[in-house]
Order: sequence, then C-alpha cells, then structure tokens
Amino acid sequence: MDEPQDKQDVRSLLDQLKDTTKTAKQIQKQPFTLERKDLEQFVLNNTGRLIQDSMQTIDSIKEYIISAPEPEDVHSLAELYKASTGAIETLNKILIQQQRADAQVTIKTMDIQSKQALAEKRDDKSTFTREEIMEQLFSSGDLIDAEIKDTD
Repeated sequence: MDEPQDKQDVRSLLDQLKDTTKTAKQIQKQPFTLERKDLEQFVLNNTGRLIQDSMQTIDSIKEYIISAPEPEDVHSLAELYKASTGAIETLNKILIQQQRADAQVTIKTMDIQSKQALAEKRDDKSTFTREEIMEQLFSSGDLIDAEIKDTD
C-alpha cells in the first residue's frame, strides 16, 4: 500500500530535519582551537568582519527606524552603534600598540648602531703617553742649527 502524498512529504521533511540536527550536533562537537601565533590575525580578521557586518546592519536598521521609529528599535540601534564603536576602538588600540612596538625596535636598532659607531671611532684613535709623543716629535723632526745673536 502506498502512503498518501501528504504523509510522504511529512516523513521526508522529518528525515531532513533529523539530518540537519545530526549535522549541527557534529559541528558543535568539534572543539575550537586557536594557536598563539594565529591570535593576532584571528583578532584582526574577526574584528574587521564584525565592524563591516555591524555597519551594514546599522545602515539597514537606520532606514527601517526612519520610516517607523519605535523606542525599542532606536535603543537597539544605539546599542549597535556602541558595540561597533567599541570594536573599532579595540582595533585601533591593536594598531597603535603594533606601531609603538615597531618604533621601539627601530629606535633600539639605531641606538645599537650609534654605540657601535662610537666604539669603532674610539678604537681608531691612537692613544699615546706624553713621553711617547715627545719621543716621536724628537725622532721625526729635522734638527735645525740656529745661532742666537744679541743685537744690543
């Protein structure tokens, strides 16, 4: 005996829902892992995506609220603005921190290079004692015979 078409449709729909539920449970069972080295890129990507999504949502909600403003909707829009602003501030803080770190590395590198240059300059200079200088002057110079006459 064949089942009526309605029963088959309902049975097919139930089977589809069961499969969807199984798939959803399997997805939930997979643990989320994030390596330390990937953390920065993860934060940047997801914060950027969150900001883009919230800005698009703000635009669509704003159009809806302009046409028929309701206090709850206006409050929701304000909360969305607040959340978006917080995400942008977080991203900005990350950027500033990264720029500071880069600047500190550059400054430290320049400091090390200048210290090395000073050390090399010091090494290039010859240091002599007074006696060594006088000996070099006397040994390298030509003797000049001179007579001193009094003209009184």
